[in-house]
Amino acid sequence: MTEERAEWMSEWLTPPPESPLPDPADQGARVLPLRAHPEPVPAPEPIPPMTLVLGACGGAGASTTALGLGNAWSARGHDVVVVDATPAGGDLVERGADSMVSDTVIETAFDSSDPDNVPASVADCTSATSAGAHILGRAWLQSAEPAYRGIDRYLRSQVDTSIYDLGHRGFGRAAADPLRSEPWAAIVLAVHARADAVNRMRAALETIRYTATDAGPLRTIIAISHQLPGTPGIDLNELRNHLHGKVFAVLDIPYDPHLATGLPITADELNPATSAAYEQLRANTVRAAAGGQDR
Repeated sequence: MTEERAEWMSEWLTPPPESPLPDPADQGARVLPLRAHPEPVPAPEPIPPMTLVLGACGGAGASTTALGLGNAWSARGHDVVVVDATPAGGDLVERGADSMVSDTVIETAFDSSDPDNVPASVADCTSATSAGAHILGRAWLQSAEPAYRGIDRYLRSQVDTSIYDLGHRGFGRAAADPLRSEPWAAIVLAVHARADAVNRMRAALETIRYTATDAGPLRTIIAISHQLPGTPGIDLNELRNHLHGKVFAVLDIPYDPHLATGLPITADELNPATSAAYEQLRANTVRAAAGGQDR
């Protein structure tokens, strides 16, 4: 290699001397702060179009559970209606409407002979809880079964989600077919915290499986209702292990003196543990309905 070539390569390969960066203040430049990356916006929580609540037997707490679930949705800012879908009309309005009682019921609000004749708004045909949930009652008389397909279509256009109280005899009836055939519906089975009630639960699960296909129990949440103080007569852990993989979840609704009075329920007067249990139930209905959609 010649001396000239060696000198030329040395000039190119030798890094230039380091020099300090100019101070922006000396040049009158404006220093801009670094822009922080925005926090990711969480995806909105999916809302099931409906939740069907039934009892394993009479007095299992289906109506109380439906009201607790409705108030939990309302507490999160959602517009919700709880519907009395029991065969002969229950006490949903009497138990839950602690804010406003309406004389309007399903039979007077919806004319089966004229499906287009519907209320202007859901507030025009419902009672209300102090938490803000709507309640749509039924007549006590043995009237014809409502056309739930049309009623549900109307409610979906009015509110975020609906909760149907089917009692312990309404789920398997032909009139409930438009409701239980909805694959995106969550199902809640209320069971009294007693051994004999748990035995009846098996028949209710069979009804769900038979009428809502094998996927029905997999989107069903068992809500164990403690209606008496003290130690329950069942082992919840054993029950959860037994039902693992057969139902979506087994949850516990604790005893609450306010619920035990039998008087109209006021959400603000529930024990914090009870309110938390209803919120947990609400959150599980969201996941159960999403799981039912995936199947």
